[in-house]
Amino acid sequence: MVKHDPLLDIPTELLLNILSFLDVDALYTCQHTSRFLRDLIASSSELQYIIQCGIAQVVDNPAAPIAATDRLALLRARERHFADVNASWKCTIPVTFRPAGLYELSGGLFWLGEHSRQALRFVELPLEPLADGAPPPRWARLPLPNPSKSLIIDFGLAIEEHDLAVMATFTWNTPTPSHNGVVGLEFLSVSTQQRHPRAKGPFEVRQSSWGLPHIILEIVGDNLIFIVGFNFGPDQPEDHVYVYEWRTGVQKMKITAPWHTYFGAVFLTTDTFMLPNTHESTLELWTIAPGRTAPTVTLQLVRLPPNVYLRHITARGEPNPTVYPRRKDPRVAFSPSAPDSIIVFHLSFFPGPNRQFLLFIHRRALIALLRTHEAETVPYAAWAPDVCRWVNATGVVMDWITTTSGQRCVLLPVRRPAPLITLDFNAHKDRARSSRRGPPPKKKVDWLDPADDVLMGLNLATEPVASRLPCVFEVSAELFSSYMGASMDDARIIALKKDLARQVQAVDVLYFG
Repeated sequence: MVKHDPLLDIPTELLLNILSFLDVDALYTCQHTSRFLRDLIASSSELQYIIQCGIAQVVDNPAAPIAATDRLALLRARERHFADVNASWKCTIPVTFRPAGLYELSGGLFWLGEHSRQALRFVELPLEPLADGAPPPRWARLPLPNPSKSLIIDFGLAIEEHDLAVMATFTWNTPTPSHNGVVGLEFLSVSTQQRHPRAKGPFEVRQSSWGLPHIILEIVGDNLIFIVGFNFGPDQPEDHVYVYEWRTGVQKMKITAPWHTYFGAVFLTTDTFMLPNTHESTLELWTIAPGRTAPTVTLQLVRLPPNVYLRHITARGEPNPTVYPRRKDPRVAFSPSAPDSIIVFHLSFFPGPNRQFLLFIHRRALIALLRTHEAETVPYAAWAPDVCRWVNATGVVMDWITTTSGQRCVLLPVRRPAPLITLDFNAHKDRARSSRRGPPPKKKVDWLDPADDVLMGLNLATEPVASRLPCVFEVSAELFSSYMGASMDDARIIALKKDLARQVQAVDVLYFG
């Protein structure tokens, strides 16, 4: 006797609504329970879109007035274009001013600093091809509120969460410019180009007798991480890491460390962050708590030989987690998931001029380590081999760290003409590739498939390194001669054209969807 399936009694519209609350793994399971559910899920554009979002590890934007069928088509097209490293269209935006070495890519805006360090410039990146004969997008200008005795050292953005740009400033306290001054913070609204209405600032942070410091600035929710260190100074001044509540200017934490310790910071969650420690060759995982002066967990990097030192390590992961709802562009149907995003580390070793490496770790892997260890120092072999991917970056442009978005990274080889290379750390993509019959297509960049001894082979480690984090890499068919650097966000690769003086003269926007 055939048993009656009670699912058949539920109206189709109601059943589809129930299934829409499931994640991709649960929907996969449902598809294998009965032919009825398999056919129902396969016939629903909304459920197929949920599945594709789970596979691509993107988050839907409910504010976008786009039908599920169109969202699904947009997502599939974007994944196809990125998989082929073949943009659907391209436009060029001239740089009509003399830029400084300041840059950022966030919220659909590309930023450069002016050479005078008196203002920032930004341009809205197009979402559609420019019409024939249409002018390129124009650069907007965000000036320093009090430029007479101040310079912009660096800046940080939280546009989608707060409409916020924070300028780190240096104001000299002498009649003429000098090495003596004050490091401070200015808080500006991007939309109004005025001081931000919800910030108490500007305020002073640190006195300096050593000129302009190097700066790291990250904002998530109400928290702002501000690292101040100095490249020069005969007395080697300490590095300071400040955690502020940016709205009120209240200092929650202050961390001090020896000179040249910290060159990067990444929020893991809205109340935890990671500091790469150059002196100790570790990754410090911190919980934001008033008065805290020691990391919650310390992860040791690979052991180095006695004559080898870590010269520099910095890190970046996009997008950041958020406390408040993102102000997403309603024209954008989806965006990368912050917890699933990859963090890229730039490392250089001493001695030797060309000992540069990239290290990739998922943000969620560090979050898991923070939750499973407490007040511990964890050896490299105990945490790293399965969650790390090392790449020898000697032949890669390393001037820009805004090279990741979600689980993708873009690389540009130094030797030109060169292809654009994408790395995708999405485990779904790796499993899909592994399930295909036959060998993978031959690539032109064998150095992206490192052996476990990627460092040991160069006498830079005294223990097996391992590099088992899965990665799918693709190479563009087109070669580029004029690109000197590349950045990316969730929809675009931004390629930079420089003149003979290495000044950025134009930006190519390669749109993938």
